[in-house]
Amino acid sequence: MSFSEAAGFIREHGRFLITSHVNPDGDGIGAMMGLDWVLRKLGKQSVMVLESPPPEIFGFLAGYSRICSMEGAGDMSPFDIAILVDSPTMERVGRAVELIAPNAAVLNVDHHISNKYFGQVNLVEPTFSSSAEMIYKLALELGLTPDRDCAEYLYTGMIIDTGRFRFSNTSPATLLTAAALVQAGVRPDKVSEGIYDAKTLETTRALGRFIDSIQIHLGGRAAVGAFEHDFIASEEYRHVETEGFVNHALSIRGVEVAAFLKEVEQGKTRASLRSRGGIDVNRLASVFGGGGHTRAAGCTIMAPLDEARQKLLEQMAKGMD
Repeated sequence: MSFSEAAGFIREHGRFLITSHVNPDGDGIGAMMGLDWVLRKLGKQSVMVLESPPPEIFGFLAGYSRICSMEGAGDMSPFDIAILVDSPTMERVGRAVELIAPNAAVLNVDHHISNKYFGQVNLVEPTFSSSAEMIYKLALELGLTPDRDCAEYLYTGMIIDTGRFRFSNTSPATLLTAAALVQAGVRPDKVSEGIYDAKTLETTRALGRFIDSIQIHLGGRAAVGAFEHDFIASEEYRHVETEGFVNHALSIRGVEVAAFLKEVEQGKTRASLRSRGGIDVNRLASVFGGGGHTRAAGCTIMAPLDEARQKLLEQMAKGMD
């Protein structure tokens, strides 16, 4: 599927639902908002809905309040046209799928290698650093040049998924796109400060809690940190943003694969996975119905925390054989 065909899908329709995966990161948020800007510039109607309220950490972005949760959507009727960004499957958008009519036309925009090509139109490009970078190219295909606000949305998505341009998915094209966004008015210091230097006190304390929880396994090659359900369900956790926590486990000398486990419900544990070296965490996540990228992926394990940790370690050990 080419960018021109995706652009044709957008030109053909007038009213869109935009959504992304549950617990969206900066790429999901940035790509959604960038696409919303594109649609509105074309005179289209656009509504952004997520399963749950968007993370507070990205609240510095202009127009952030346009994103609503399923609770905020009220009795909104299902949409006949939907665009899913940064979501490898329909199921990953959670309850937001209720706003997609059974016979809706769906545009699937994603860069995950694990994408299931679930749309009527599938713009899936794993060679791109991020879905936000793809939205930039789609905007150009539609004859639009992002202004400062849109550029900030897309730049935010790109720095999150490239680890501030230090991960291996940072290509020459990625850096050229970033340069164009800075030319459009992005202040890298402002965006970085908004994401990395404006954490809540609860987040800072939670990071210490995560680091203290890290255990080393498999001869020093694996590191796993975890949050128990009691903490996840606490009032304090409501103000915690865990973006990037897992990287502290991966940064330990000798560690090749790291996991951050959160028992989000009794008997239901979410895993954020990162790797370096030859371990494919996309394949690891797929064992539990998840996916992502070779070095960054996620999944949900239907088991209590301790059992989920053991199951994950067993699969990690197989990946090291």
